[in-house]
Amino acid sequence: MENLELQEKIINLGKLFVKELKLEPGVDTFSRWMAHYLAEKISVAEQSEGNEKEAAEKECFDVILMLWQHRHSLPSGRRPFQSFEPILDTLSKLNPDKEEPYFYNALRNQDLAELETDNLNHKSVEEWMDIANEIDKTARIWIEYALGQAANNAKNERTKQWIENAVNLSDNADTSIINVLLDNNPSFDIEDYDKDDYSKQYDIERLKKRITQLQKYSQLNETLLKVYETDLKKLSNNI
Repeated sequence: MENLELQEKIINLGKLFVKELKLEPGVDTFSRWMAHYLAEKISVAEQSEGNEKEAAEKECFDVILMLWQHRHSLPSGRRPFQSFEPILDTLSKLNPDKEEPYFYNALRNQDLAELETDNLNHKSVEEWMDIANEIDKTARIWIEYALGQAANNAKNERTKQWIENAVNLSDNADTSIINVLLDNNPSFDIEDYDKDDYSKQYDIERLKKRITQLQKYSQLNETLLKVYETDLKKLSNNI
């Protein structure tokens, strides 16, 4: 491996694994053995010289990367991103890889054209579709905010070290998702805000857009509440 920075990060990952799997109360025998085995490989790689060092480093890197690939199978309390697992599980249920909305798939233009010829109330149908789309946009804001807050509560110095040292690995989908969640969190510490003017303006416009979207939902929510309250009153009077 020619990238010295990447090599250093992989070694750091190995040391983190050793720390997680080390002799502590409740750690199983296999974890103890793996911690000792990995620590020995790292020690040999760091102390060797010349061709022997190159071979020792390759063997050490292979062990660390293999362990990284199987990180999800480590015992409870020893997995690198265990505190983020409920968040990642929620994301998988929401299917974040789809570009379509979470809850509502808008009809395509050709579908609307068919509605226009087949349905006399096409305009009202289209209006309600627009409302459904606005609700979906608002739900995205809620979900992103909730996930961002959950990610902030799940992160700690331990997970920060894992993220920093796994960022350049190919098998790091969970790390990338966690980074996105933390970066997209729309909460700002204004006192410590040190972004440049361009980034600051971007964040301002981003927040304005979200506020506008939430205000739209607030208006719709009030309307829908009145409709339901009226319907409830009518039903109650008929009992």
